[in-house]
Amino acid sequence: MAPAKNSKSKNAWVGIIQAITTPLGFYVLALLIVESTLCIVLTASKLDAAKVWCGFLWMIGIFIGVIVVVTAFAWLNPRHLLYGKEEHSNPELEKSALRDQIEDLIYANVKEECLQKTEKDGK
Repeated sequence: MAPAKNSKSKNAWVGIIQAITTPLGFYVLALLIVESTLCIVLTASKLDAAKVWCGFLWMIGIFIGVIVVVTAFAWLNPRHLLYGKEEHSNPELEKSALRDQIEDLIYANVKEECLQKTEKDGK
C-alpha cells in the first residue's frame, strides 16, 4: 500500500506545480510554502517565547515583502505578472508575414496550371 500513497502524493505535487502558469501564481505558491514552513517550525519546535516571537515577526516581514514586490511589479508593468506561456510561445505575426505564408501554402498545394492566368479571365 505504500507505493500507492507515494504515487498519489507525487501526482498531487505535479498538479500543484502545473497549476502555476503565471508569475503571479508563482509568487502565491512561494509565499504559501515559506509561510507554512515557518508556521510548522514555530509551532512544532520547543523554542522559547522570544524566538517564536522573532519567527512570527519574520513571517510578517516576508509576507509584507512579497506584497511590496508584487505591488511594485503590478504598478510598473502588470503584463509581466499575468502573462502565460501562450504569449511567449506563439508571438503574434504581422499581417504581411501571414500573407506571405498563405501565398507559400497556395504555391505549394495548388497545381501550377490552376495558378496561370487565362484569356477567359480577362486578366
